[in-house]
Amino acid sequence: MTKISVLTPSFNSGKYIRRAIESVLIQSYPNFEHIIVDGGSKDNTTSIIEEYPNIKYISEIDMGQSDAMNKAFRLSSGDVIVYLNADDEFLPGAFDHVVSVFQANKDADMVIGNLIFKSASESTLRVPSILYKDVLQYWLNLFPNNPVSYFYTRKVQEQIGEFPVDNHFSMDIWFILKAYKRFKLIKTDATLGVFHSDGYNKTTTVNLGQNLHNATKKHLREHHPLMLPFFYYKFLLGKFKWYKNHYKIKAP
Repeated sequence: MTKISVLTPSFNSGKYIRRAIESVLIQSYPNFEHIIVDGGSKDNTTSIIEEYPNIKYISEIDMGQSDAMNKAFRLSSGDVIVYLNADDEFLPGAFDHVVSVFQANKDADMVIGNLIFKSASESTLRVPSILYKDVLQYWLNLFPNNPVSYFYTRKVQEQIGEFPVDNHFSMDIWFILKAYKRFKLIKTDATLGVFHSDGYNKTTTVNLGQNLHNATKKHLREHHPLMLPFFYYKFLLGKFKWYKNHYKIKAP
């Protein structure tokens, strides 16, 4: 059977980690491993992890989330990889569904599903695109917002390489842009997981838009410079439309 490696970076995640672990254990699909790489938490994170004998984990000081993600991948042995952040969760049946999609599409490298974004004030369904040009326009919010919604074959990460350890805020879009350009993607209408935001997540405490902007520009400059005019045109057009709608500017 296809083996799924669930990889979780963690640091002081005692408030959430049990929910993430349990969302793996409720999956009916049997062939998986769950690896947690903890950055030397000072709260009760490791004591909670130790309640689950199925989990392989290490806890040591690291260089941040990207470093932890790289370590987890090195420890893994699965055919299919998925990252589960310590504060997020899978929905029941996610593993069975993803494996069935891979089996029905033998040439697929990546399966991308929907996810639920949940905060104290909203719960919305996010439906990502699998078009490269849509992901470049990050402000449209059509890129997969959270790694709980995409699974990929081992070769994808082996060929893209390790996450840059000096990037802990936009490593997801760094990876997504490369994967979208180079590999065969399959979109499924299934909703695979929940992206939780309680106002204290890392993504809510940084200027996410600026990080996405910088990462996308850097990607294009290094790999697809001919797409830069398209990117800048769409970005400026988007800003103009937002300004016009926000301030209700009418044509003379």
